[in-house]
Amino acid sequence: MSMSRQLSPQEQQQLGMLMLLVCLPHLIMQTPWLSGLLGMTLLTYCGLSPQWRTQIPRHLSLLLAILSLLLVNQAHQTLIGREGGVAVLIALCISKLYETRSIRDAHAMLLLAFFTTGISFLHGQAPWQAALAGLALLATVSIALRLENKVLILGISIKAAFIICLQAIPLAILLFVLFPRLPAPLWSLPNEKAARTGLSGDKMSPGSLNQLIQDDRIAFRAEFNGTAPAQSQLYWRGPVFNQFDGQSWLPATTNSSTPPPIIARGTQVNYSITLEPHQQNWLLALDLPTQFPQSAMLNSQLQLIYRSPINQRLRYTASSTLHWQTLGDTGIAADLQLPPSLNPKTRSLAQSWLQQSPAQRVQSGLQWLKTQHFSYTLTPPLLQKPDRIDEFLFESKQGYCEHYASAFAVLMRAANVPARIVTGYQGGQFNPNGNYYMIRQADAHAWVEVWLPEQGWQRVDPTFVVAPSRIENGFDNSFAYRGQNDALPSLLSRDAIFIKAMRLQLDAWVNHWNQWVIAYDSQRQLNLLQRLGINDVLSWTFLLYFGGGLLIILGGFLLYFLSNNRAPPTDMASQLFARYCKKLHRYQLYKAPHETASQFAARCQIARPELAASMIEITDLYLAARYAQDPTALAQLKIAIKRFA
Repeated sequence: MSMSRQLSPQEQQQLGMLMLLVCLPHLIMQTPWLSGLLGMTLLTYCGLSPQWRTQIPRHLSLLLAILSLLLVNQAHQTLIGREGGVAVLIALCISKLYETRSIRDAHAMLLLAFFTTGISFLHGQAPWQAALAGLALLATVSIALRLENKVLILGISIKAAFIICLQAIPLAILLFVLFPRLPAPLWSLPNEKAARTGLSGDKMSPGSLNQLIQDDRIAFRAEFNGTAPAQSQLYWRGPVFNQFDGQSWLPATTNSSTPPPIIARGTQVNYSITLEPHQQNWLLALDLPTQFPQSAMLNSQLQLIYRSPINQRLRYTASSTLHWQTLGDTGIAADLQLPPSLNPKTRSLAQSWLQQSPAQRVQSGLQWLKTQHFSYTLTPPLLQKPDRIDEFLFESKQGYCEHYASAFAVLMRAANVPARIVTGYQGGQFNPNGNYYMIRQADAHAWVEVWLPEQGWQRVDPTFVVAPSRIENGFDNSFAYRGQNDALPSLLSRDAIFIKAMRLQLDAWVNHWNQWVIAYDSQRQLNLLQRLGINDVLSWTFLLYFGGGLLIILGGFLLYFLSNNRAPPTDMASQLFARYCKKLHRYQLYKAPHETASQFAARCQIARPELAASMIEITDLYLAARYAQDPTALAQLKIAIKRFA
């Protein structure tokens, strides 16, 4: 086929639709206004009439490219990196489409389509993204086949493309399982800006978790090895704060990497966590972790710190104890600090308990909250006075976990009991489809730890006193009887039973995808290779497995193609007729490949009229046996050929 062949209007439109499909996952991830402009440019090309499309001046693509680069730079403040670089590629693909005229241009667009489909996984590796990439790959191969063979109809080209993609799966699986995997993705570029999601390790102030409570995105998934603890014991420990400036809680200025000695008072709970990326360097663990990944450490605040920010989904195993005691705690004086001259009512209340023991002061504070008619609500009034703790405890008396944790920690410090704030998640939704717990951003929670002599740091949750159903029954049930069901995310709403069931099943599929595909990293590959007796990817054993698998797959392809290209077996009637034709060779009569049996018989009768009767009989019997599947004719044909001279 000549490389100068001009594309038909239909072929140009098909390329436009292909690029729309290929660019779709990238457009979704762009800034809305940039995505809208690029998408409209693509749709405009697809919607042009054939006459208008052929009249597009070639210099228009250059103008579009320059304008697109300016828009990308305006949206991302850069033309390089993951976000900026991908946006530049998409913009240039669209610009190239406007100058596509010949089959050579089409070949370039197809290569760009393959490349653009591959880099769509830079944005994520969710099942829907993989499905969209598979659809784009199928469409690209189908259009490539139609460009090279214009007589192919759409259905046949799609079927052929599907078979080609299907044949590539065994090789893709072999490469996925055995080809050496990098310890980190290629796109983890330095200084790359990424938005944080979920809990913040920077500060906590009443109101900061409100947006998370309205968010039903998955924070992490947890799978227990054995019986799971009760809902009320699922405290997932995250960032810890011990500095209070009167409005917000801040993390400790100095964190030692050496935690205080921990004495486990309860049974050990083993579990696995699949943590979604949150761009920060702390991990979540069931309170209190005793065993955790080697790449993490437990600091002096009993917070689990990872070696680097979590920029991709991370799976790890850990063990925890639900009841504990710490020994030899240092630096607890910092957990008594309060801003001077603030919240006098709170200080006065706390000082009335100073004659009691520290443990009794904690119980007095909880009992006071229980008897003062506090309410748990997602829409508390704003706290605007300088003495915000006084305003909350003695005036508004409405709030959620942050309000109660912050107020109770200040109350304890004023009562000379060291206290700090722990944030994380509480509870979780069990998914019976996968036997694991889903912990969402809406499960974000804050509680208090107090330091008691002879016991060390101990967890105290003032929210449990005010709204015990929040801790015992889960987040969604804590609002059902209060008429606040409308404030919940859709998945947590009690009215969405069918939606819940569908999303639970969908999440189970996503979890399986994460465990078997996304979580297959370099460490899991190394573990698999070691089970196969391979300790080094440069060893002969590895080459034997890899080469053997490759030979098996290629050998299977070879056998498949040979079997498909083999001539079909000859039926008995055809075999008998071939024997008859061979007898005619003695009379110098040879059947041409293009001749039918009747045409050959007519020619033979002219050449040998004395054999005409036998020839007519044999030909008629052959046609009846071959095409009418007449068994009687087949038996008679065999006799007639046998007695033919």
